[in-house]
Amino acid sequence: MKKKLILWAFFAVFVLFLFLVPHQNIKLTDILNTYQGCSREHLLGTDNLGRDLFALMVTGGQRTLLVVFIATLISFIGGSLLGMIAAYEGGLLRSLIQFIADFVTVVPSLVMALIFSALFGFSAPMAGVIFGIGNIGQYINLAEGLTSGMKERDFISAETSIGLPRASILFLHIFPNIMRQLFVYMGNNASSVVLQYAGLAFIGLGTDVTNPDWGTLLYQYRVYVLTYPRLVICPIAAICLLALFFHFAFDDARIKETELTIYD
Repeated sequence: MKKKLILWAFFAVFVLFLFLVPHQNIKLTDILNTYQGCSREHLLGTDNLGRDLFALMVTGGQRTLLVVFIATLISFIGGSLLGMIAAYEGGLLRSLIQFIADFVTVVPSLVMALIFSALFGFSAPMAGVIFGIGNIGQYINLAEGLTSGMKERDFISAETSIGLPRASILFLHIFPNIMRQLFVYMGNNASSVVLQYAGLAFIGLGTDVTNPDWGTLLYQYRVYVLTYPRLVICPIAAICLLALFFHFAFDDARIKETELTIYD
């Protein structure tokens, strides 16, 4: 518990730092001062265009956190709600929700990204929506399996028999009991979103020199991996550390693997 509190404290400081720290204009170039090392004026040095690498990294971090927040909000709330309803109601409604879950699960996020980017353009908020929809199926399956197990508990059966409203049973009694497992998966999913967004930006989706992403910077600087490794190490380290944070911050060793099994 103490380790997690320390992790969350560091993360809170990191978020405040990203959104409050002053930095140079990311559009400002200086051809006469390219590949500069770390200094008081440029904390992480400059890149091949003389841009301040620190400013680029800060902007990329802001965009990445926005994607993770939107994607997690959509998939966690939507998937958990639909999964609980499917398990509790059963019948045709369960089959319909399961079809939705299967459909969004089998469609790769890359394909969805290509389609949405062609129709609406690819931006950080749009990426969050795409990943949120793409990951909602896994939450549905997990919430459905956990709710099915909870539904058979004696206290849930007793509440149903005395006519307690379904909404009260779902949100006040079932959800609190499956919330921990859902949060564990949410952490792993958020970690995956960080890597997926970096990967899509790396291959060119969302590339925008005026709004750089960590994956975009990694693609632009890949040719300098031997001559100026600092340019490549910074975005790689940021991507890995943020992904690891979400994985460990939500991980709960007390939850057995069998509790996370999705029941048919």
